[in-house]
Amino acid sequence: MNKKILMVAVVAVIAIVAVAAVLMLNGGDNNEAEKTYKPLDSVSDYPCYMPILGNANLDTTFDSKDVNLIQKFIDDKTAEKSGYKYADYYMYDANNDGKIDSADVTVVKNIISALKSNDWSAVKDVYYVNCDMNIVSYDMSINNKVITLIAPPLDTVLAIGGKDLVVGTDNRITTGKYHAEYDQTLDFSHFYDVGSCNEPDTEIITNAAKEYGGVNIVCGNSGSYGPSLEKVFDGTNVQVIRIASWEYGETLYGLLTAGFLLKCLDGANEYLDWYKGVENTVQGIVKLVKDPSSEGAAATYAYADELSLLGDSTGEYANLMLLKPYDSANAFLNGSSGGHGNTISVEDVNTLYKTYKLRNLFLMIGTPFQVTVDSDGYGNGQSTTVNTVNLFKKWSDRIGTSNMDDLDYCITGYSFSSGVSEVLNQLIQCYFMYHDEFLTYFKCSDDKAAHDVLAGYVDAYCKAISIDGLWSFYGEENGGKAGTHGMNLLYCGEGDSRNIMYGMDSGVLKF
Repeated sequence: MNKKILMVAVVAVIAIVAVAAVLMLNGGDNNEAEKTYKPLDSVSDYPCYMPILGNANLDTTFDSKDVNLIQKFIDDKTAEKSGYKYADYYMYDANNDGKIDSADVTVVKNIISALKSNDWSAVKDVYYVNCDMNIVSYDMSINNKVITLIAPPLDTVLAIGGKDLVVGTDNRITTGKYHAEYDQTLDFSHFYDVGSCNEPDTEIITNAAKEYGGVNIVCGNSGSYGPSLEKVFDGTNVQVIRIASWEYGETLYGLLTAGFLLKCLDGANEYLDWYKGVENTVQGIVKLVKDPSSEGAAATYAYADELSLLGDSTGEYANLMLLKPYDSANAFLNGSSGGHGNTISVEDVNTLYKTYKLRNLFLMIGTPFQVTVDSDGYGNGQSTTVNTVNLFKKWSDRIGTSNMDDLDYCITGYSFSSGVSEVLNQLIQCYFMYHDEFLTYFKCSDDKAAHDVLAGYVDAYCKAISIDGLWSFYGEENGGKAGTHGMNLLYCGEGDSRNIMYGMDSGVLKF
């Protein structure tokens, strides 16, 4: 296990924790050691995709292999050996008490039984690494109904097969710009709208918990989403599950964690297999490229009046870098962490091009799902064709190409750029950046055939998260079976055969 797991300020702290843990592991009743020991509550990285304590072999389920590893640790008296560090074995400590002993074996055996029987009465509390990199407890006996904050955690719950668990969301989804994506998937007629995803209404959450005998709030990190939720709901039947669902390109850790805690682990592993299949396909295309690093790339949020360069604290950046281009963004940021607020000018784009090898610029907007629906059922917003084309033309005029003949840029969607759909964005970016290699990999004779390939992947995703009743790649008017007029997933200028544009030219969508 990674020896950097324990996040500490000084080496002395590591030594104190390790020595205290050894004393306790030896079975002694040294009271001074009991006082000195501080439970491991902060880690520097996820140890595995399913960071539930007791998952000793760091895979995606609990089985006899985990029992055997912990038992071997005990039998071999590993804690007595020179150089032992508790931080290297904390995943063995299933009950998170600072000791690795027979009690942990019992907990893991109980978890294995519960996964088979769905009777969690013998388990109750489990411990896991959340997206704030803290080890926190979760009571498996409380109702697993769900309220999600912001769209990516909702997509995660849907991807693991948890549609029937969702009883509430924030207002971006119930009535706002993400509403159209889920309109035929979730029953909004009996749904708890908790307001802002950043500061949700705790009274409404309490009412939901009363109705359902407890709820889970599935959300992102405490810095952005309900920072006081744990304090407000301490000791109640409301539990906060903070998972990575788009942050830093760490989606899969959230997927498997949510799958376990919400008792949908089979569904989580099924989606993981599909995700990995797409990811392997993307890497197969990249391997066909002779020198990916010759293609500098960067991603920006594109607004009407500014471009916001995305850097290494975003999933968009992390997933683009998996295509192995030259990292134009990081060079321009001079190593500083790049989030969502790094506004760049037209002159900066020119500098990116001349100095930092920028050849592929992604202008990201809210496609394909950000459609605001009015009272007559018509929609408008970022996802429409007219908005996409107009925004592209605006930035084409502003950026210009007279001094940047080799700059290739497009508009694509951040709804597909990170989260459980992020592999689809990687595939679309491959199609844009490594066009010939994409066609070669899939044996496509032309772009129409390539679009059909992409359609298969996109429609499979829509089915996986239960939105296929409304959304499909081509849409109803283009031969699809869903209720949209298609998804605007990629636009790179008139006359470019790579364009994936199927929205209505009038700029409105009828639902």
